[in-house]
Amino acid sequence: MAKRCERKCTDKNSHLEIEDTPESYRVGILVEEVMVFETWFGKTGYYVCPRCKITMDREFMFFCDRCGQKLDWKNYRKAKIVYPGKARK
Repeated sequence: MAKRCERKCTDKNSHLEIEDTPESYRVGILVEEVMVFETWFGKTGYYVCPRCKITMDREFMFFCDRCGQKLDWKNYRKAKIVYPGKARK
């Protein structure tokens, strides 16, 4: 299972320490980032897996197709926009 930090956090994923056990992949983690790419025809975005930090090919999948993490799409509209090559905080 994922452990929460000792701080009092209001965000579901803030300061979340993700364990690398088979059970931890079955606990839904909020999708909080969308990576935006600029192309010759405009901008396009792909959501980012909260565990492996790799962009996903499809939206609203139950599990990440790369690492198998269960995904929670409750607040996907409030996802933080990130750009490739920029440092994440």
